[in-house]
Amino acid sequence: MKYIVTFFILFNSLTSFADDYYKGTVVYLDGKARTGLIDGYLSDVISFKTSEKAQGEKIQSSGLISVSLQVKDELREFWYVKTYSGWGQKKISDPMWLRVIEKGTATLMVNNTTMRGSISNTTTAGFSDYYCIRKGEPAAKWISAVSGANNNQMFRAKAPLYFADYPELAEKIKSKEYKWKDLEIVVKEYNKWALSKK
Repeated sequence: MKYIVTFFILFNSLTSFADDYYKGTVVYLDGKARTGLIDGYLSDVISFKTSEKAQGEKIQSSGLISVSLQVKDELREFWYVKTYSGWGQKKISDPMWLRVIEKGTATLMVNNTTMRGSISNTTTAGFSDYYCIRKGEPAAKWISAVSGANNNQMFRAKAPLYFADYPELAEKIKSKEYKWKDLEIVVKEYNKWALSKK
C-alpha cells in the first residue's frame, strides 16, 4: 500500500492560540488604541471583543499597526508589516503579523511556522524567519532563517548586508564571531551604536 504524505499549509506561530481570547490592545493606523479581548489567531482579520459577554467584531488587519496580547505572564507584541521576499530581497510581499523580539532603531521580529504530516499528525517541523526593519523602510528585511540545518548560512549571508552601515558589526557576523543564536545581541549592539550616532 502506498502512502502519500502531504503537508498542511504553514501555520502561524499563534496557531495554538486559535479560538482562545487574550487580554490585549489593538493599535490603529491613526494611533488610536482599544483594549479588550483578542482572538490569538492573527490573520487578515482580527476577532475583537470589548468584554467576555460582548458581541465579537471583526477588525481588518490592514487598518492596524500592532496587536499586543497578554499570554500568561508575558506581553507579546505583533506588528503588521510588509516584508521583502525571496533570496534576492527585491520584491515586497503583502503585510503579515510578525512577533516583536527587540525594539530600537532596528526592530527584530520573527515569524514562526509549523508543518505537520497529514497521516498521523505526529510528524512536525518548525521554521523561524527573522526580519529587521528601521523606521521609514518600506518593508522588513529577512536576515535569518532557522529550520534545524545550516541555520548560520542564511544569517551570515543576509545579516551583514542589513547592518552594513556598522562595518565592525557586519564583520563580526561574517567572521562567525556572532552566530544566528546571537540575533538579539546583534540587534542590541546595533541599536546602541545607532543611538550613539545621533
